[in-house]
Amino acid sequence: MGARFARIPKRLEFALRRWPLQSSAVLDVGCAHGHCLAHFGPGSLGIDNMEEHVDFCRAIGLEATLADAGNGLGQLPSAAFDFVWMSDIVEHLDAPRRLLRSAASALKPGGNLLLFVTVLPRSRLLRAALRTAHVDAFDAHAHHYQFTYETARHLLERAGLRVTSVAAPGIWLPPGLSSLVHAQVPRLFLEARPTPEAERLARDAERRNRGEDSEPRPTPEGFNIPP
Repeated sequence: MGARFARIPKRLEFALRRWPLQSSAVLDVGCAHGHCLAHFGPGSLGIDNMEEHVDFCRAIGLEATLADAGNGLGQLPSAAFDFVWMSDIVEHLDAPRRLLRSAASALKPGGNLLLFVTVLPRSRLLRAALRTAHVDAFDAHAHHYQFTYETARHLLERAGLRVTSVAAPGIWLPPGLSSLVHAQVPRLFLEARPTPEAERLARDAERRNRGEDSEPRPTPEGFNIPP
C-alpha cells in the first residue's frame, strides 16, 4: 500500500494548495483506490462502481460505498458535503449532466463542486504538439465525450451550477489573460456551485428539450409574456 500512495497526483497536489480539502467533507465521485480520498477531511466519502475499489478503500480505513455514478447519486445524503470532487470522470459517462444535477444536491449550502476535466485546446498547432508529446485530450477507447473549455462550462451551467473559478494546474495566469489561456490548455479545474439563477436556466433548458413552454415571466403590468 505504501508504494501505491507514495506519490500524490499532481492535480491533487495543486487542489490541496488552492482549496481546504484536507479539512472539509468531500464526496469523491469515482474514488478508485482512494488516492485522493485519503487526503480529504472528516466526513468524506468515496463512491465507485467497482466493488474491489470500494473494498480496498474500506480496508485502509476510508469511507466508501458502491454506486454507479452514471445513474446519478440519488441514494446519497443531501446537503452533506463541503465539496464534490470529480476528477477524470465526466468524459467516461453516457449522461454526465445527470450526474452533475444530482451532485449539486449533495452539497451543503455554499458548497462547491470541483470538476477536473481533460479538454481539447482551441489551437490546432497546440493540439498537434500535444499529440506529438503523447498528451491526448481524447481516448477513443474510454471517453464518451470530448470537451473544450467552453463546452465544459456549458455542461456545468446546464446542470444548474454557476462556474465561479477556472484554474489550469501548473500555470500562473494574469487575470486579463485567463479566459484566453483556459481555451488552450489540455487540463482544467472548474469550480462551480448551485445558485437559484443557474437552477432556473437548467430547468428552462429541460422544459425546452421536452418541447414544453418555459415558465412565463410577469411584466410590471401583471401580464405574462413568453421568456
